[in-house]
Amino acid sequence: MKNVARLTVVLFAFILLCAGATAHSAGVDMKEGEWEVSTETTMKMGEMSMPSRTNKVTKCLTREDLVPKTEKDKECKIVKQKVTGNKVSWRMECKKAEGEGEITYSGTTYNGFFKMKTVEEGQTMTMNTKLAGKYLGPCPKSKK
Repeated sequence: MKNVARLTVVLFAFILLCAGATAHSAGVDMKEGEWEVSTETTMKMGEMSMPSRTNKVTKCLTREDLVPKTEKDKECKIVKQKVTGNKVSWRMECKKAEGEGEITYSGTTYNGFFKMKTVEEGQTMTMNTKLAGKYLGPCPKSKK
């Protein structure tokens, strides 16, 4: 179970890093500044389902950094990315995982999803994450 918890943290870092690396700002309707970023993740390994996990953080987002990211992941690579209007979509591959996601901006909010599948010690784990964000205001000077 400890490995599952560790893997969850690593996979969440993949989501944030890879999503942030995919976005091109042309045409995206988003307000730059501090955002509340909410996630709700469900996981299933074999026949075992884990309770959903929720998380909220605040991040400063700009048109060059449309989705919050972390520095923890060095194993994932974006193999496909696309921005159409206000929609940012991506596909990524990692050493032991692959996934795809999509976020749609609406000025001061966004909604989206990320789906990932990984194989660890012969077990396949799937993770589905709902993504939501809302603009809070200008970034504090300490976060710029």
